[in-house]
Amino acid sequence: MKNLVVVVMMVCVLGACKKDKPKEVVLNAKPTASVLANGMPLLTVTKEDGSTMSLKDLTGKVLLVCYNPDCDHCQREGKRLSENKDMIKDYQVYFLTPDVKNQANTFAKDYNLIEPNIYFVTAEVTPIIRAIGSINTVPTFFIFRDQQLIKRMEGEVSMEDLRRLL
Repeated sequence: MKNLVVVVMMVCVLGACKKDKPKEVVLNAKPTASVLANGMPLLTVTKEDGSTMSLKDLTGKVLLVCYNPDCDHCQREGKRLSENKDMIKDYQVYFLTPDVKNQANTFAKDYNLIEPNIYFVTAEVTPIIRAIGSINTVPTFFIFRDQQLIKRMEGEVSMEDLRRLL
């Protein structure tokens, strides 16, 4: 039964990318879980090299991007971020997905997102939902400064809006 629940939640998260969504949705930062209300999410993620780390330990400026490598909206945002790397150069950027197909490396290469400050990490769906709440749309961006949530944005975001918030 537990496996069925995990599979259903994963399908919901990975299926959050739909072609009929509006091009841009920007929502106010309303923490969806108590952990977010206090700052960085308490979530252990797996890095590309197989090691693990806790997002709770990150300090400074952090941009967390929940995405799906197959999502056309996420792919467009990846391209836009690649074209505007100057605005994220002072941030630690973490692309987070529950994707089990290991497509993060391909996504990083396809969108030229191979930089010392850009990381691709994974975690299972249930811990993601426990740490940051439900993700209804991908991509979803979380901007943190000094471990405090500044803004949560769902859907495609204009680079002008993102630049203004960063």
